[in-house]
Order: sequence, then C-alpha cells, then structure tokens
Amino acid sequence: MSAISNEDIIWTIKNGEFEAVQAAFQHDTQKVNEEIKGRFPVHYAADFGQLNVLQFLINIGADVDRKDKHGITPILAAIWEGHTSCVELLLKKGASKNGSTPDGQSYLEAAEKDEIKKLLA
Repeated sequence: MSAISNEDIIWTIKNGEFEAVQAAFQHDTQKVNEEIKGRFPVHYAADFGQLNVLQFLINIGADVDRKDKHGITPILAAIWEGHTSCVELLLKKGASKNGSTPDGQSYLEAAEKDEIKKLLA
C-alpha cells in the first residue's frame, strides 16, 4: 500500500472509492489481510455496504471468515448493518453462516432483516 496511508485506505474503502482501493492494493495484494486499526479491509467494506469494493477485496484474497479485534467477522458486520447484498456475496464466497456474535447470539438471531434471515436459514 505504498504511498497511501492506512487512514486513507480506510476512508477509500468506507466511501466506495473503487479505483483508489484498486490502486492501493495493486502492487501488494498480501496487504488485503493485514490489520488496520483492529480490523481488516474486508470488514470496512462489509460494514459500510460497499459491495464492489468487497468483491474486489475477496477476489484478491481477503479472508472472508477472519475476525477483527472485537471478534466480529465480515459477514456479521454486514448482518448488523443490514447489507443484504454483502451478506449474500460473502456466503457465495464461502463465509460461514454458523458463527456467533461476541455475546453468543447466532448470526440468524442477530439478523433483523427478513431477507438476511432467509439467507442464513
């Protein structure tokens, strides 16, 4: 992630700046699984519903089941924020739907949107 700071990486992911995200990882795709402020790039994309960025990060090797410093997986971040399309993509890419929240709820119990509950059932 040569010339771009970690703060800038987080900002570009959260805001769906797809070309900037591509540029940040183009020379070192291994950085996709490096922690930034207690989370991983894939968490920020899932948390903010940035489907195109999430797809890109997964395609270059992001770990779809990695937990952040709070014990949250990317799919749980998407479930909590109600990002149905991100949940669907993560499941298609092999994310486990059988995890639990840090306080012990199943992902299905944590889901509020019916569309997400159907995906997890």
